[in-house]
Amino acid sequence: MAAGGPGGPPAGAVSRVSRDADGVGHLALDGLDPVHLAAPYLEAAFELLRGATGLVLDLRRNGGGDPGTLAMVLDWLGGPRPEHISDVRYKDRTRRSWTTGRAAERSLPPPVPVVAVIGGRTFSSGEALAYHLQSRGRARLVGSRTPGAADHITPVRVNEHVRAFIPEAYVVDAVTRGNWEGTGVVPDVECGDADALPAAAAVVRAAVGS
Repeated sequence: MAAGGPGGPPAGAVSRVSRDADGVGHLALDGLDPVHLAAPYLEAAFELLRGATGLVLDLRRNGGGDPGTLAMVLDWLGGPRPEHISDVRYKDRTRRSWTTGRAAERSLPPPVPVVAVIGGRTFSSGEALAYHLQSRGRARLVGSRTPGAADHITPVRVNEHVRAFIPEAYVVDAVTRGNWEGTGVVPDVECGDADALPAAAAVVRAAVGS
């Protein structure tokens, strides 16, 4: 099914959720809306995908958004125990991000293969989601390298015509102790955007059958 209705905006940035006849699920997240808005739509999507044999997570149009929504998706894919995701390091403090384990009842069990599709329009927290899944071995990535935006920024109005974006912090993944700033998130299977979804589906089905 497509979320949001024909021609309408994606509901909670969920633009597609479906399951094929063989049980492979598809979830397209075109952003990470504020968690209080996104949560009902994501929870409905998680319920529809309960029992899927594999998952294709399409992040090609995910321009980022709320880290709380990112954590909610990782909670669903990460299993029942809380897990340290990352640290956001400011000049004078560090903000630590964790999953909660609260999505355990409807989470995809760790043996269920996940493939995330990424590309040039996967940005910021969308990149973070792909990077954190890859660093934990929870998903393989298919597509093309992302732009590489791991800094947290603050917009500053210089004058009525110019607004500057000043970096104020950076993300450190809890597993790699690094991030994707400048380098981008690198796919495990590289291919063009037009071929990415079929390639991702093939990778998932190969993993399901192995």
